[in-house]
Parts: sequence; structure tokens; C-alpha cells
Amino acid sequence: MPIDYKDYHPKWTLIRRLILKRASNKCESCGADNHELHPKSIETITTPDIFTGEELTTVTGTKVILTIAHLDHDVKNNRFNNLKALCQACHLNYDREDNIQRKKYGKKLSENQQYITF
Repeated sequence: MPIDYKDYHPKWTLIRRLILKRASNKCESCGADNHELHPKSIETITTPDIFTGEELTTVTGTKVILTIAHLDHDVKNNRFNNLKALCQACHLNYDREDNIQRKKYGKKLSENQQYITF
């Protein structure tokens, strides 16, 4: 997720570290560990070695990179109860509806502007 940090708090890196510490470096939604393979993405592949015929096992998956979600989608609201450490999958899922609305109505919804879903 590309981020334009110019809209973020000047001490965002400190805020981020504090949120990750509060979360024990785990996704606060699914519990995935930061910088490890996501438990739901792990796949084990077994193939024979072409020289020895011995079975070789490879473990593959998606590496977790924790991000900090603004629960109200306002990057200026940095109260700790509005911030949550989430893995990529949980963050994308959490932001899904907001991303749909921004795509539909423009990337920069006005502050205090609300959208109504039918």
C-alpha cells in the first residue's frame, strides 16, 4: 500500500512503533506475527531432487508486514484507540468499503463528508 506521508503526523514513525509494541508485533485482528509467513498463506511443496531422487520440501507463503490502520480512515486522527496494527490481508479487508467509496466518489473525500450506502 503506497503511503503519502505528507498528510501524516510528524512523529508518525514513533506512533507506529508504539502501536506495534502495544500489539506485541502481531496483527490485532488475526494474530499473525510481523515478518513471518502468514499462517493462512503457508503452502508446503514436495519435489524430488533431480540428482538424488530424495524428496525435498519447500515451505512458501506471504510474509506479514504489519501496517497501522486508522479505524475511522482519517490520517489526522492519531489517538491510540483509533489505531490498530493489522497485517496486509486484514488491513485491506478492513479498508475495503472505504476504498470502494473513494474509488467511486474521488480519492479525497472532503473532511466531515459522509457517504450514504443504499
